[in-house]
Amino acid sequence: MSDSDSGPAVPDPLVLGTRGSTLALWQANYVKSKLEARGHRVLIETISTRGDEARDTAISEIGDEAVFTKELDYALLAGDIHLAVHSLKDIPSTVPEGIQLAAVAERENPLDAFVSHPSFDGHLHDLPEGATLATASLRRTAQLRTWRPDLEVVPVRGNVDTRLDKLDASDWHGMVLAVAGLLRMGLSARIRQRIDSEIMIPAVGQGALGIACAADDPALADRLHTVLHDAAAGYATDAERAFLAEVQGGCQVPMGAWARLTEDHTLEIDACIAALDGSEHYRGQRSCAPEEGPAEARALAQSLLAEGGAEVLDRILGDQVNRASPFRP
Repeated sequence: MSDSDSGPAVPDPLVLGTRGSTLALWQANYVKSKLEARGHRVLIETISTRGDEARDTAISEIGDEAVFTKELDYALLAGDIHLAVHSLKDIPSTVPEGIQLAAVAERENPLDAFVSHPSFDGHLHDLPEGATLATASLRRTAQLRTWRPDLEVVPVRGNVDTRLDKLDASDWHGMVLAVAGLLRMGLSARIRQRIDSEIMIPAVGQGALGIACAADDPALADRLHTVLHDAAAGYATDAERAFLAEVQGGCQVPMGAWARLTEDHTLEIDACIAALDGSEHYRGQRSCAPEEGPAEARALAQSLLAEGGAEVLDRILGDQVNRASPFRP
């Protein structure tokens, strides 16, 4: 009897939806291999998203928190696919009605990476005055400018390989990308430096994979959780996503949150809210039991908002957010 025969009934074969980028397909095939090892047949369905199609527009300007997930959500709700695999950082803090986040797979390194131009033989601390760095992220931009106000930070879009090609053909000193994506694509040699969290707190969910399915399919959700869910990654990202929800942030908000379990099973949470020009930076940390992570993360968000983070977000978002209290967006 196969492993899948002993659990709840699930569709056969399973149709797995994913974006079509090289990294997204790596992630989809990783999940596929895990499911196939437990006796399931899996077919991959590639779906283009708005974020993939609007490659010349900054993500923060598209104005849609679900820019990389909405089309996959539609396919789930229509029954065209049975599960979707996402970079967890792309999933909005509030999952759409009718969809559930069934599992968070084992997490890769969540830090950011400094990738240098082939002609620059140095690390971040070796960058000259006024050096140029490229990034697609407001979070990275704000934290880079907080650390080094003299840096010129320029926007760049595209898949990982496209961005690396743009870097190599440019006069930039370097670029900031996620460590996880570079490792998964076999590009570890491009990592000049893993950026310490004292300089740059990662994005919510960075390095983690989120596996979603329809909310009305508890048998499949249970199976996905059993086969794919990693408890440590789940505790950490639950806290990070609680911070995100409390701040009501997305790609338009320069904020970061990183939680991780220590050896003594304590959950450490670091988070920040920063002004785009680096002139203001509100940062804090909490330690708690893993089960208390979401509550502690929400309290940390309230604290940073009260310290001045709310005013920073007001200036960035203007009337886009309707504040429920003086300290909360």
